[in-house]
Amino acid sequence: MINPLQSRLENSEAVVFYLIKELNIKVSRSSILHQLNEHPEYPSLLAISDSLNGWKVPHESYRIDKSEYDAKDLSFPLIAHFRSNGGSFALIHGIADGKVTYSTETERKRTMEEAEFLRNWDGILLYAQKEEHSGEENYRMEVIKGVFDQARAPFLILLLLACVAASIDYTGLNLAYAGLLGIKLAGMVLSVLLLMSSMDSNNPFIQNLCSLGKENNCNAILKSDAAKVTSWLSWSEVGLFYFTGSFLCLLLYPLSINLLAWLSLACLPYTFYSIGYQIKIKNWCVLCCTVQGLLWLEALVFLMNSSFTFDIPVSVLPAVAACFLLPIAIWAFIKPFLIKAGQTKPLKQQLKGFKYNSDLFNKLLTGQPRYAVPDELRAIKLGNPNAQTVITMVTNPFCGPCATTHKMLDEWLLTREDLQLKILFTTANQEEDARTKVARHVTALSLSKDGKYVGEALNSWYKQSNKDYDSWASQYPVSINEEMKMVTEKQKSWCEMAEISFTPTIFVNGYKLIDPYRLEDIQFMDI
Repeated sequence: MINPLQSRLENSEAVVFYLIKELNIKVSRSSILHQLNEHPEYPSLLAISDSLNGWKVPHESYRIDKSEYDAKDLSFPLIAHFRSNGGSFALIHGIADGKVTYSTETERKRTMEEAEFLRNWDGILLYAQKEEHSGEENYRMEVIKGVFDQARAPFLILLLLACVAASIDYTGLNLAYAGLLGIKLAGMVLSVLLLMSSMDSNNPFIQNLCSLGKENNCNAILKSDAAKVTSWLSWSEVGLFYFTGSFLCLLLYPLSINLLAWLSLACLPYTFYSIGYQIKIKNWCVLCCTVQGLLWLEALVFLMNSSFTFDIPVSVLPAVAACFLLPIAIWAFIKPFLIKAGQTKPLKQQLKGFKYNSDLFNKLLTGQPRYAVPDELRAIKLGNPNAQTVITMVTNPFCGPCATTHKMLDEWLLTREDLQLKILFTTANQEEDARTKVARHVTALSLSKDGKYVGEALNSWYKQSNKDYDSWASQYPVSINEEMKMVTEKQKSWCEMAEISFTPTIFVNGYKLIDPYRLEDIQFMDI
């Protein structure tokens, strides 16, 4: 079912969404969109692969020689890469009897001939499967958040309609008056849809309206010069001002009906201009034509109601002016924000190409002093001990952001074999200092236990809300000797030498992570 207030999914978004849905993995729609769009290589196969890693979905990517292709060797569902449209993806649900069942952003569980599939497919595929721990954390909260996000606009519309219904004087209501209110309201809705189409031509509801005929192309008309009064004002905006202003006049000042009748008559020449232009270019805009029909319909209602008289009270003129100026003022205020919002996504993608350039990042990173972490510091070591990429985290056991950063790094270590994490503590190195107690305890654990046990101990510590050392220490007992005092002293001296002024401070291969980069920015980089 199409949600008119929900943007159409792009190719890779739709394919991943259908894959997650078919595998019955608990990942919300909003999380899928966020994870994919935040990836610097979106919309590539790498972006899909890294996103699946983030949701703990095991998968493998293959390139198959078509000469060795055999549908019986494939497992479904799988994502296939096509050459069409500059490279696109499709979710393949199954292949049987020479038919391929697939889904894309525009087609859902359609079939094509297997021969056609082989012509378009470039041999690249990704197969994924569900495991017990696959999915996202806080899935229910993310779903609820998504529902609330989608419900904001419908709720606002219902609230406005309720206000309108409460404002109508039902004692003086007649058929003509009710009909005019309905026409004005319909005109407002159509004007909003036209503005939405001009700002977001990918809206699925509008696309379906504009594709009712073979020669319908709303964009060809709405993006043309003929759709503009000036370079900064479109006819769609004028329509919104007209229908909204006249609706408010009818609703709040019924005595203005005769003046509105003459305004309606003044609008009719525009209908010839609009229809004439569409005939000229042999293209039709369903929404535009419907607006022209409403203009003639309201003029007819005014005529049947005998409203074309000059019995216009002068006292209503200021009120009418205010009713028309109000939507103009509101639109002038919100239009810049809507335009900027529409420009945000492509701009972010362009900035990502610059920010996530691995060569540039490595050049900036290595252009500063390098701090070695000698073995005598007894840093906590987690992950792959032979990894070339070493992330060092200087942490404070009682630091909230440190807990968040530790959780992020712990999740990385679960899905990546190319990382090693070293943890150093910044403490006062005093017996009564709570930070010192935790640092010495964890360091002692790292010397007597394996990395998995130490990782569990750290996770347990950071998950505590009240940070009770005695309770935590009883769960992970260890003997603390004099060596630990020397270790915390050396770590304290190292932190002073490295000019650690806040926690967490992150080092990548010995180089301090600098602004504007954050830890989450480097997870997809080639370091």
